[in-house]
Amino acid sequence: MLLLPNIDPLVDPAEAVEVIRSAYFADALFLPRQALTVGETWFAPMVGYMAEAGIAVKLVGIYPKGTPRVKAVVLVFDPERGTPLALINGTQLTGWRTAAASGVAAKAMGAEPKEVGIIGAGLQGEYHLRVFKALYPNASFKIFDVAEERAREVARRHGAVAATPAEVLGSDLVISATTSKSPVVRGVKSGAVVISVGAPRPVRELDDEVKRRAGYMLVDNPHAAEESDDVGERWVYIGDFLRGAECRFGEVKVYKSVGNPLFDVAMAYHVLEKARRLGAGVEVLWD
Repeated sequence: MLLLPNIDPLVDPAEAVEVIRSAYFADALFLPRQALTVGETWFAPMVGYMAEAGIAVKLVGIYPKGTPRVKAVVLVFDPERGTPLALINGTQLTGWRTAAASGVAAKAMGAEPKEVGIIGAGLQGEYHLRVFKALYPNASFKIFDVAEERAREVARRHGAVAATPAEVLGSDLVISATTSKSPVVRGVKSGAVVISVGAPRPVRELDDEVKRRAGYMLVDNPHAAEESDDVGERWVYIGDFLRGAECRFGEVKVYKSVGNPLFDVAMAYHVLEKARRLGAGVEVLWD
């Protein structure tokens, strides 16, 4: 079994986006997520299978007192022999695969922004900066966080600008990556593309007016409406959209992510194969 405690050096943003896009067309299976809430902590296993990639199980939690708040581990198994193949840093993997999936959605919705605004400078906000800076190298980037110093630090690391909520919400492409329990995305301009990657219920990022103006929205998981109050009855699974299904967008285009185990399987396999080629990680014996 290969231990991969640090996968950041193994991931190229453009490659990650293509890995996730291809996952939507793969021969795959995944289970609906069941979550456990303990106080303010949210914890869930995510299980998926993809032909050639194998079986992956991610154990992920949102820990309000943790740093970062989102932490995870991923186990990859041989689907025929049951042999554990890898134990991967799931926190980093979650950051990469969620941001890459957002990149797939942005391109699918035709986003060509001059300005990208990000709400939230935590794990997801920072990985979205990494991926979207690669996808849109000519765009300007703004980021806001209630922890102002953290926003300034993340902005410095990635060539962005710490900004006010109004400045971020005025962008062509708005990405919300928070654990807020009350809406933070409101008043976006007509024609904007909105990407919401906040956690499942009780997190709520989109106000009712944005949802109304969106018409139908794209979701990353057919079970999204069961997990998030940001999703109403008017949605289309992005896997179907990529295959040609219609999504009747309104004056703003919205993509809502609650997470899909297919992303974990695809990204874990990609990272594992790359680590093997490069001789990265630590090999341990496991019966």
